[in-house]
Amino acid sequence: MKILLAEDDFVTRKFMSNFLSKYGECDVTVDGLEAVDAFTMALDADDGYDLVCLDIMMPVMDGYQALMGIRNLE
Repeated sequence: MKILLAEDDFVTRKFMSNFLSKYGECDVTVDGLEAVDAFTMALDADDGYDLVCLDIMMPVMDGYQALMGIRNLE
């Protein structure tokens, strides 16, 4: 399973990354804009994500905005 994690808090990001890595490859971003960029690159490479985990309150672009951007790409 390929997983995308977007989390701005370092401790939570580290915990979630370790937890999710048990289930597959986990790519980590620190804000919503990076998450949308990573999702776009994965789609362009024809290697999309199976699971996307988004923090709601992030700098630059929050989780809701990132989800809207991702849904628009699908």
